[in-house]
Amino acid sequence: MAISSTTNSSLEQISSSYESSEKKKTQKEDALGRDAFLSMLVAQLQNQDPLNPMDGTDFSAQLAQFSQLEQLINLNDSMENMASAVSQNSEGDMMSYLGKQVTGNVNLMNVDEGTVSGGFYNLSKSADIMITITDADGNTVKTLYEGQQETGAHLISWDGTDNAGNAVEDGSYQYTVLANSGSGYTQVPSSITGKVDGVTYNDGKPYLVVQGILLDPASLTSVMNGQDQTGGNSGDSAVSYLGKTVSANTSIVLVEDGVVAGQELGFKLDKSETATVSIYDVYDELVRTISLSSDDTAGGENSVHWNGVSNSGNQVPDGMYYYTVKTGSGFADVGVKEEVSGIKYMNGSQYLVMNDSGRLVALSTITGVN
Repeated sequence: MAISSTTNSSLEQISSSYESSEKKKTQKEDALGRDAFLSMLVAQLQNQDPLNPMDGTDFSAQLAQFSQLEQLINLNDSMENMASAVSQNSEGDMMSYLGKQVTGNVNLMNVDEGTVSGGFYNLSKSADIMITITDADGNTVKTLYEGQQETGAHLISWDGTDNAGNAVEDGSYQYTVLANSGSGYTQVPSSITGKVDGVTYNDGKPYLVVQGILLDPASLTSVMNGQDQTGGNSGDSAVSYLGKTVSANTSIVLVEDGVVAGQELGFKLDKSETATVSIYDVYDELVRTISLSSDDTAGGENSVHWNGVSNSGNQVPDGMYYYTVKTGSGFADVGVKEEVSGIKYMNGSQYLVMNDSGRLVALSTITGVN
């Protein structure tokens, strides 16, 4: 009697079903993965000798091996996801912000199982307020008419429903605050200042918790030591310098709302001599020259007052400026050595805020840390 291999229709269905479901997933190329293992097992069962089938013990052992392989692959995927998340978030060092006083721009509210994280905005004067809330695709899901609101800080109360009264899906929603003080609606920048009470994750992204509001670390405009903070963490990030005394070979003069931070421009001389203080903007354009006679200077520490006015007599625009001091014997030392009291975000970069003078220091100009 001729003996031939038989085909098991149930095994074919299992194999077809498995292959069909796996095509929907992104497969990784490995030497002997889940797909190859199961294919070999099914092929072995389909082509076994019907008069001498596989021993039940051997079959159970192979199934156990497959189960172990499945668990190892799942564990490997989980570890890769965890490593990816840690890699993406390690640069910001979220935990180092705990207890710090921060200021950041806010325009997101998050919905989690129907619970909405609060939005926030500030008014410099009373105005009629309208708020539009959009989804990730930019579609407007809700318009809130808040009416006339007084000067000060305000929380946004949204119940997580759209304009039709239906609950929206969980996720992040952007809001825009429009204010009308009598001359039409204009957008109101929303910002919040407060202590970082915690760190939370939404859709795999870390957020700082400030006054119950989720704040994206990328939106920070300043970071200050809290009252209970005495120093930063070790590392190369700007946050790690908080509370420490740093030395820098140059400093930046900040002008905000027409006010010069610190106002006094410091420099050191070996002896009393004439000096010319030149102040430049970020484009290296000379905006002000201040001439000092030898009677106005002395050996050691010196300073000159600048009120933010240019050579033409006009108030300079808000922004960052630097200065040099030239004498008959060369350029004077304009470096600083002070305790770092905060961090300022300007033009996408971090600068250290010096406690006494209010000067800004770029990380690249630091020459020493105590």
